[in-house]
Amino acid sequence: MSADPSQSPAPLATPTSPEGARWPLSSLDLDDLVEELRGRASSARESQERLSSLLDAVLAVSSNLELGEVLQRIVLVACELVDATYGALGVLGPSGEELVEFVTHGLTPEQREAIGPLPHGHGLLGLVIESPVPQRVRVISEHPDSYGFPPNHPPMTSFLGAPVRIRDQVFGNLYLTDKRTAPEFSEDDEAILGALAAAAGVAIENARLYDRVRVQQQWAEVIGNATQDLLAGQDQAEVLAGVATQVRDLTYAASCVVALSRESDLVLTALAGRSTLEESPEVGAGVRDAEVRAALLEPAQLVPHGERGTRALVPLALGTTRIGILVVEWAEGEQSPHLPMLTDFGSGLAVSLGAASARTERARSDLFEDRERIARDMHDNVIQRLFATGMSLQSAAPLSDPHVRAKLDTAVDELDAAIKDIRHAIFALHRVPGARPLSAEIATVCGDAAVTLGFAPELRLSGRTADIPEAVSAELLAVVREALSNVARHASASSVQVSVEVGDDVRVLVVDDGRGVPAQAVRSGLANLARRAERRGGSFGLEPGVPTGTVLSWSVPLEDRGPLGT
Repeated sequence: MSADPSQSPAPLATPTSPEGARWPLSSLDLDDLVEELRGRASSARESQERLSSLLDAVLAVSSNLELGEVLQRIVLVACELVDATYGALGVLGPSGEELVEFVTHGLTPEQREAIGPLPHGHGLLGLVIESPVPQRVRVISEHPDSYGFPPNHPPMTSFLGAPVRIRDQVFGNLYLTDKRTAPEFSEDDEAILGALAAAAGVAIENARLYDRVRVQQQWAEVIGNATQDLLAGQDQAEVLAGVATQVRDLTYAASCVVALSRESDLVLTALAGRSTLEESPEVGAGVRDAEVRAALLEPAQLVPHGERGTRALVPLALGTTRIGILVVEWAEGEQSPHLPMLTDFGSGLAVSLGAASARTERARSDLFEDRERIARDMHDNVIQRLFATGMSLQSAAPLSDPHVRAKLDTAVDELDAAIKDIRHAIFALHRVPGARPLSAEIATVCGDAAVTLGFAPELRLSGRTADIPEAVSAELLAVVREALSNVARHASASSVQVSVEVGDDVRVLVVDDGRGVPAQAVRSGLANLARRAERRGGSFGLEPGVPTGTVLSWSVPLEDRGPLGT
């Protein structure tokens, strides 16, 4: 019984000649086939290893959120992936046409320093900038766009470049040179670098977002701390000095100035670093820089400054009211990335200053109401009782013997002096510290005296009345008021000059052309002026004028030295 042909195994295929003849497969052909299979397996294994290395590289560049370290890691892993000797990552500026940062690998710090300034993007570097697609060159010097190398630059041959994109925007370019294991970079190298560049763009964007959030947190802390300190009642100039220092540090600037509007002037309130404002202003001085004064009414702006520097001018505004300006100066470079953050910071600082000012005004209003209540009680109760007691004593004096009458007159004089002291105290209570400039209050006292004098006294001020402490200011106003009151009651003068001079001491001169103080006049007011001077370690004098009249002088030191002058 014969076997079924359909069940027999198929014969091995054998090569066929052009004429259709068959011959057996040789051992040489089998060796070639095996070698080819081994080569393909090796290539697949190598591709698998490079893919694994690429994944490791992606993880490596994504494992850190510090932008500087991310850029350095990208260059390092790019060199390792394609076996390059040198690598660099050029960061493009806002214009997208020039390099503003150049991160390198393979060069020592000494080599970097010897080469000099970073490249501007010429030659093959510029080619990748102009055409943001991968570029592969066998020999750099033979390429038509080769720009040459600067002095002290190491020689380089093969080149591979690829753009690093963040979404549709080119952040920078990767540049690799001198492949170690081959005379040039391959297509696989180009593909690997392109994949790494895509992953690098994601890593850079994450690092940028993290950096932006961290910076925003730092700015928010500055505003928060400043607001808390201002509302807690800390000295405004001291708080703003700290703010200026922190702004300078956050923006890596050469200086930061905070100037606030004071009436019709712009006064430098805080300074950090060395500013180039005109006239080298000091804290407390008026800002005379025309550009800064004009910018107070303009939106926040960046302007060129000096040969290579930049200046940010950020008005501090509450609605339409400009309360000051923030000026930040850099010695060199274009600083547009800082302007949005400075603009937001200026708005926040203006709100903090406004809130602190409103709180101060509320506290001043509450203080004024309390003083008004105390002054009213003193006037309605204490003074009226003292006045009634004095009237009773005066009515009893004619009924007494001369010895008792003299004592009653002395008691009445003392009551009169006490009433005047209380009135001065009431006047001081009505004067809220900082409510009005002292010079304006002196002028008001002189203007009020015109009613009793019949003419307006002449007022002369010299020196900075703003330097006079509050306690001395109250004494000074009381002295001027008492002196003018004495002239009105006793001198019958036709003119009076009031001079207030501020130096190391505060000196008041009241000169009239009247008949002088009569010998029989009550001296309790003058004694009161003398006591005020002695209490603060000062002096008081009353001399005849030339040719007529009286010269009253009163002076005290700016700092209270006590009754013994110590």
